[in-house]
Amino acid sequence: MPVFNQIRKSPWKTPLLWLVGFLVFAGFVIWNRDLYTFLQFLTLGLPQGAIIALIAVGYSMVYGIIQLINFAHGEIFMMSTYFALMLMVPTFGQNHMGLSVITAAVGFLAACTAWVAFTGLLKKRAGRLIAAVAVGAGVAGLNWLLVPGTGESGLPFWVAICIAIVYSCCLGVTMDLLAYKPLRNSPRLIPLITAIGISLFLQNFAQSIWGSAGRDFPVAQKPSFHPGHLFGDGPGIHLLNLTDRFGNPQTLDTTWLDVTIILVTVALLVALQSFIHFTRTGKAMRACAQDRVTAGLMGIQTSRVVALAFVLGAALAAVAAPLYVLRGTFLSPTMGYIVGILAFASAVLGGIGNVTGAMLGGMIIGIIYTFVPMFDTFNTFRIFEKMEQWGWVSQQGWNDVVNSIGRPGQYQLGVAYAFMILIIVFKPTGLLGKSSARRA
Repeated sequence: MPVFNQIRKSPWKTPLLWLVGFLVFAGFVIWNRDLYTFLQFLTLGLPQGAIIALIAVGYSMVYGIIQLINFAHGEIFMMSTYFALMLMVPTFGQNHMGLSVITAAVGFLAACTAWVAFTGLLKKRAGRLIAAVAVGAGVAGLNWLLVPGTGESGLPFWVAICIAIVYSCCLGVTMDLLAYKPLRNSPRLIPLITAIGISLFLQNFAQSIWGSAGRDFPVAQKPSFHPGHLFGDGPGIHLLNLTDRFGNPQTLDTTWLDVTIILVTVALLVALQSFIHFTRTGKAMRACAQDRVTAGLMGIQTSRVVALAFVLGAALAAVAAPLYVLRGTFLSPTMGYIVGILAFASAVLGGIGNVTGAMLGGMIIGIIYTFVPMFDTFNTFRIFEKMEQWGWVSQQGWNDVVNSIGRPGQYQLGVAYAFMILIIVFKPTGLLGKSSARRA
């Protein structure tokens, strides 16, 4: 499936259809509740969708070049969060054995990354010496930061995030070098099973080092980690003064954190699109997406292009991870699985292998995922009142349904996936994908 290239302009009816659908949904919510409720959930859904879009792009880039669904991509998201918190609070969930394992793992990741980045240089003695010194310095620096009594104070938030991004990129490169590259010409099912195995391995690795309990940024130990201190104190940005359906005055606000998430996401995705379409390396990525074998015959180093796709995807996931946690989600070894499921659905919805489609799909899935809990109070909707007048439903019947199967908000993942399935039933290639035929 061709990717990375701009797809042909969609017929005017396609965007019009989606616009009409969005307006119908908005009208449904506003009529049943009020404008305040619709805008409130929309302002919560936009940053959620932005984070999912960043992760979904990683799925699409890797699939676009090597036709592999990297189910371990969500675990890179998870590991980057633990890396960042480990650097901010060196004593976080660690013991002496855990410290040794982490240090050895980082050294191994650095060595694998150096092997990929300096393949030609490493054939020379000087190149091997430089690589060894670089890896040794990285491991020694990490050990200094993590040993209690030396780097115990930890690093500032943004510095820790930058280092965690580097670690995550090394993890992505190592994953490709050891697990996927040897299986490049194997049947597609084998790399897929391998990706699931890597995902389970990283989950168990994180659990063995940091435990399985859900954790949050330790505000008691480090008050500066609190979102209010990082992104401004107070309620945030005041947007509008509105009233709800009962005539009560309401204020629509958003936080500086959510604004930061949206701005960072837009900037990164614009930069990524510019890189893909206007740089020589980006053209090489598009060439590999079109036909990797032919691109190799034309002199493109396809292995490095594939490694770069893993690096870019891991970097975007690592940027999204701490922002996602700061919105109130607990850290856990399985957090990457939940977010990865949403990101995968977004990539498929937008057209798997299409970067722009992954961005659009992420925003749509994020907004849908956020709106689902609104239906927990479906018995207060105007349409429910009408149905109750007609004798179709009752408050007691609604309570019985809630008590037996739970509230709609418990099925956020299911609703997001159901929406994705509904779309691909009618458009199997996704929103922005297009079918392609292979000549015999």
